[in-house]
Amino acid sequence: MKKGLLFAITLSFLSYASANQTFGSLVVPDNPNAIFDFAPQDDDLLITYKAFSDYHTVYKKAEGFKAFAQSEGGAWAYVTERDSQEAANAEALSSCQGYNKSFPDSYPCQLVNIGGNWVGNDNRALEILDSLPDYLPQVPIDLEDISDDIRDDIRSEDYKQALAKRIWLHQHALEVNESYFGVRLSFYLSAWSDLGKKYPPAKTLLRYAAYHAEELLFNDPKDAFTVAHEYKAINRALGREDQSAGFFRWLDKNHPKEASLLFRLFQEELIQFELFSLYNDYVSPNLDYSRLVSSYAWTVHNSQRAPQDDEEQRLASLEYGTETFIFQVSRLVAILAMHNRMDEAQIIVKKAMLELDSREFSLSLNNALEGKLPKPRS
Repeated sequence: MKKGLLFAITLSFLSYASANQTFGSLVVPDNPNAIFDFAPQDDDLLITYKAFSDYHTVYKKAEGFKAFAQSEGGAWAYVTERDSQEAANAEALSSCQGYNKSFPDSYPCQLVNIGGNWVGNDNRALEILDSLPDYLPQVPIDLEDISDDIRDDIRSEDYKQALAKRIWLHQHALEVNESYFGVRLSFYLSAWSDLGKKYPPAKTLLRYAAYHAEELLFNDPKDAFTVAHEYKAINRALGREDQSAGFFRWLDKNHPKEASLLFRLFQEELIQFELFSLYNDYVSPNLDYSRLVSSYAWTVHNSQRAPQDDEEQRLASLEYGTETFIFQVSRLVAILAMHNRMDEAQIIVKKAMLELDSREFSLSLNNALEGKLPKPRS
């Protein structure tokens, strides 16, 4: 990623935080490893969204002998309507191994569902944690140095050491510097997930952390912004935004007050999975537009404070802020138009054109008034 774009994304995250939530001090649990205490169960065992989707749309509904297999590395396969359970088991394992190109021997496929019944699993996280080296950083602690050390460990293929340091950063970075809230839930989690592509146990632990947050939220969703933010961020790193969307749907049905408070946090997932009616139920157009304007102005202002000797960085951050504003305002207008809220949509269009006068924006808003969603920039 180019330096300028990295800077711009950081600004965007911080502007979102500034506009939506004041983050309090980190509450450090007595046992940070408690986030790995609960093994994912049932369909939470499935690593990828495609596996999860196929399980619910095809496998779960199928009759007769069937089996579902998965590798810790993420490969998966299932079979249905076989002549016997033994045949289904063997074929599912064989098919899964055929997809398991990266880790055929070190992380072979195993059955996770037999005939519609989930296979009981032990807490794999405990086994992984026991295999990792003990790690404590040198004092004074420098978070950037630790990140550099992790990259060195990965280059030398010392993945266990890299994972031990990655876990330490997740658990303790905010004790060192609270301003790393955004970094911890974006770049740190992304790097943790990337480590899992080379060393699957890393992603397994990240999945356990997501499941722990999920359990906390379903047990008590009240005053849970911090946990919900972590849950969303981990799901994003894992490519399981569907889990976040599913959680909000549950909130809507069971805790509408909390859903209203957390809507801003999960609105991207609602749009990603085309839950437009649900989005429409909670969106407050004027308030949402005001936040977009504030975020845009904040991002542009801070981009101008970029180092004077790096024009590329300054221009990249300005471009990112402008494109994001155009996209988000146009999307808001389109969803309002889709749900026959034309008066509100037109008011926002008039305000927006005063904020940013550009031909691109004008065309995008006109399309939005016709109920056409803008396409995100690649």
